[in-house]
Amino acid sequence: MATGSILLGIALLILVGLFLARPLLQASRQEQKRFSHRQTLLAEKDAILDQIRDLDFDHDTGKMPDEIHERQRAQLMENAAAILQQLEQVDGSASDRPDAVESDVDAAIEAAVTQVRQGKPKQKQAKQVRASGPTQAGFCPNCGKPFDADDNFCVSCGRKL
Repeated sequence: MATGSILLGIALLILVGLFLARPLLQASRQEQKRFSHRQTLLAEKDAILDQIRDLDFDHDTGKMPDEIHERQRAQLMENAAAILQQLEQVDGSASDRPDAVESDVDAAIEAAVTQVRQGKPKQKQAKQVRASGPTQAGFCPNCGKPFDADDNFCVSCGRKL
């Protein structure tokens, strides 16, 4: 009976451990799904470039002999070239990738900004004409600062005019 209780306790402990570790395991799966193939390739490219930089630094500081440095650098360069080829294939074949959508949105934003800017010079000219003429309508009864004829509130104290 004691052996059965111990085995049951161990089985229960394993089940509780798996239950508690489940969110950690699912988070890593969701993170992998969240990244697209292009993003994964870009991350790999950055990691390889960092490795090449570190390898060159170790060689320059004298920590690594020339023959090992050359062999490892050549291997890393081949890996980087392969990843760059894969990136070119992904960029060439993916017409609905997020970058394309972002560039469409950017183009729409730029068009809207251009339309707004084309309308702004007229407003600026009107403000310049108004600023050049006498526009002072009086003084604020609260703080005594001058205000313009088209002001609804005092610029200084905020009182309604």
